[in-house]
Amino acid sequence: MISPIRNQRPPYKLPSNIIYFHDWRYVHHGSHSTGWRNAEGQWLRVWTNDERPPLIHEPNYMPTGIRLRAKPATKSEPFLLPAADEGFIWPGTVIREEGRYRLWYELFAGEHVGHEKYPIGAADYICYAESDDGENWCFPAQGRIDRKGSKDNNIVYGLPQVEETGLHGATVFKDESASVEERYKMIYVGQLSPAQKERYLQQRPGEVGALNLEAEKWDGLFGAISPDGFSWTPIPDPLVAQISDTLNVCEYDPVLGQYVAYCRSHFFNRRSIGRTASADFRRLPLSEEVFWPNAAAEPYDLWYANSKTTMPGTTDYHLMFPLRWRLIDDSFSLGLAASPDNVVWNFVPGGPVCEPGDGGTWVEGAVSAGVGLVPLPDERMGITICGSPEPHKHLRQPPHGHIAWAWWPKGRLAALEAPVEGRFRTFQLAVEQRRVHLNFKTVPGGSVKVQIMDRKYQPLPGRSFEDCDWLVGDHLDREVTWNGEADLGHQGEGPISLGFQMRCGELYSVEFKNPA
Repeated sequence: MISPIRNQRPPYKLPSNIIYFHDWRYVHHGSHSTGWRNAEGQWLRVWTNDERPPLIHEPNYMPTGIRLRAKPATKSEPFLLPAADEGFIWPGTVIREEGRYRLWYELFAGEHVGHEKYPIGAADYICYAESDDGENWCFPAQGRIDRKGSKDNNIVYGLPQVEETGLHGATVFKDESASVEERYKMIYVGQLSPAQKERYLQQRPGEVGALNLEAEKWDGLFGAISPDGFSWTPIPDPLVAQISDTLNVCEYDPVLGQYVAYCRSHFFNRRSIGRTASADFRRLPLSEEVFWPNAAAEPYDLWYANSKTTMPGTTDYHLMFPLRWRLIDDSFSLGLAASPDNVVWNFVPGGPVCEPGDGGTWVEGAVSAGVGLVPLPDERMGITICGSPEPHKHLRQPPHGHIAWAWWPKGRLAALEAPVEGRFRTFQLAVEQRRVHLNFKTVPGGSVKVQIMDRKYQPLPGRSFEDCDWLVGDHLDREVTWNGEADLGHQGEGPISLGFQMRCGELYSVEFKNPA
């Protein structure tokens, strides 16, 4: 798919009024237009028939001394442990809605261990929990699904609704574009029944995953709909017939006007991350590769899951926490990838953001992520993770799986770092707001300075580096001032550019606001 923001030129209007440094999208790359000069300081054009004099290269305002780095998460203590009869619990999806945390997690039933028809992990249950603070959870009895002869449980979806297909790797999303009856949607992997397979071949003969063609039983992505997240109705036919035995993620993207799903694909026989998009949730095309273990990875690395989400409160900061499976030692770790448009993706440098260990025996062997980056109390944000004392393919015994948070200080998922001295400027920005706030941290002897520039990159009167009041320390939300004045000093929407001088510091975000 071609990006909807391809070939756009500055000035840029910020969709969420904030810049996070997950990539270089708004950092100006500098200019070569006045780079090569003679001894008198004159800029010379590229071509000449005259004798060439000695030249010196002086590029214009290059970004120097800076780098981008993903920041490691802190693991909380587990807030959800499996019951004695639960084989394994997986974090699934968390949504913060009307002041509550809503969690749909996947239960691999203990009674399915060794089961001939429903082997563990093939026909799972979706359970529901909620919390006011993200730490203390309640499990409202649903009275919907019979498990082991009783409906006194918190299961909202599973057998017998998935009797024909099974269920694995499910996540939930809220679809604000849909009717009330279909406000919540679920996506998961299952197996096509003979009747479903026959209908699919009649209706969509050219849309079958290649690995399915090698098998007698076909896998597919399936869906379910709900008005409230409690009462679920399965969609009768598969969304697409392809193998995706992993944590599958879908959302409605209001900018693209499409349902975008991330799933498993296979590229050169390696587990990879695929993407598919459609205006119709019930009919997704076969996925295309987003990430595969390319030459930057080790030859024994595979991409196991994606955990796609967005920065809280934004529509233009798309994220993944790709799960890397190292076959050489059977270990999992979480990386960080970012996209400005839900189409074009890149990894954020800096290595894993979450690894096994450093949290106790419950996470010593493996760690994986659920879906949903949400605000947490005490100026934090986090995703749910599942920890295991054993590596991925190690022999396991139920009960298994501990659900906890991997968290960061608010907004501090990645940083633009200046280890020593650094400087950069932004591209021209169309900004209506009158204030700018920074999320940053410096050592005691470090600093950050900001200047506001016009369309010719000249400082506005009274808004130069020399006028900027000192910015030092550790601040999640610090208003920038110049000689005590906070107004940006521009006219209308500008455009303006921001220049930065940094020493021994980290900059996490730049947010534009109006006076309170």
